[in-house]
Order: sequence, then structure tokens, then C-alpha cells
Amino acid sequence: MTQPAFAERFGFPTASLRDWEQGRRKSDAATTAYLAVIEHELEAVMQALEKSRAA
Repeated sequence: MTQPAFAERFGFPTASLRDWEQGRRKSDAATTAYLAVIEHELEAVMQALEKSRAA
């Protein structure tokens, strides 16, 4: 998945995602936790986001 697609799907600014990947910036604790959940429970996150957007 491209950076812009990932950023849009999970609600991150593309520039922030790029900065984290290139080591120019560190994510805060909540974002780090969210990224870990995305990594380990992708389907659950996608289902939750779909339900949230539909509501």
C-alpha cells in the first residue's frame, strides 16, 4: 500500500507518515499504539473504521 493510501485509510497526515518512516520524527504514544494494532489486527481495525464511517 502506498503512503498516501495508508495515510488516508487510517487517518494519518501523509507528511507525518513519511517523517516517521524516514526517522525525522517519532510518533506519540497513542499513534504508536494505533500502528501496533493496525499491524497485528488489521481486519479488526478496518471493520471498526468502516462501522464508524457508516454511522
